[in-house]
This record gives sequence, structure tokens and C-alpha cells, in this order.
Amino acid sequence: MTQPTNREQRRMLKKQGQTVNDAGQVVEERSTKSSSGAGSGGRVTEKGGVPTDTRTKRKEAVADERTSPVQFGKEVKSELSKVSWPSRTEVINYSIVVLITVIVLTLFIGAIDWVFSTFVLELFEPRQ
Repeated sequence: MTQPTNREQRRMLKKQGQTVNDAGQVVEERSTKSSSGAGSGGRVTEKGGVPTDTRTKRKEAVADERTSPVQFGKEVKSELSKVSWPSRTEVINYSIVVLITVIVLTLFIGAIDWVFSTFVLELFEPRQ
């Protein structure tokens, strides 16, 4: 069983020459190995008798592969439906915990500030 892929993973798989269905599974895998043995990082293939570098193809594919605002909205809605949203009681409980923590830490820092300021004022007070 494979995990569903997100938009970024699907785009990366598409750049690598793999086809992904809506469920996020690789449907068809094309060969990405080169017979020329170019070990410089990019695969060199021939297109119409002219060698081309796959790195330039990838840059062109990224520039051409923009999603429309409507498609972006659909993908955002799809991703947000997968989010595990907290219940109302969880939000209230977490908010109370945060508020109590902020109040306790504020009192603690205020007390430390008062102690140090009193100590410094006593230290530098002129003696008579």
C-alpha cells in the first residue's frame, strides 16, 4: 500500500518522467537511464540528431508547468480536507493551557526582574 502523494511530489515524479494517477500511485514508469553514459549529472539524449541536456528540459518544463488559480483552489481544498482539525473542546482546552502558561511565565519573569533591579539599585546606592 502506497501513501498518497501531494502536488509537489506529483510534479517531481512528472519531471522524472513518471505518470501518477489521482490516487497518487505511479501508473507508468519510463526509463530514465542513458545509454551514452554521461556521468555529469544530466542525461544527454538525442532529439532529431542533436544531443540535448535534460537539465535544460527540466528548466523549460518548470516554466511551462504553472497551475491555474482554479486548479490551485481545488488542490488547497483537497489538502485542507485531509487536515485533522481539533474539536471545539480541544481548542478551548489548549487555549486555556496557553493562557495559564503565559500568565505564569510573565509573573516569573516579572519577579526575577524585580529581584535583580532591587539588588542592582542597592548595590549602586551611595553609602552615607
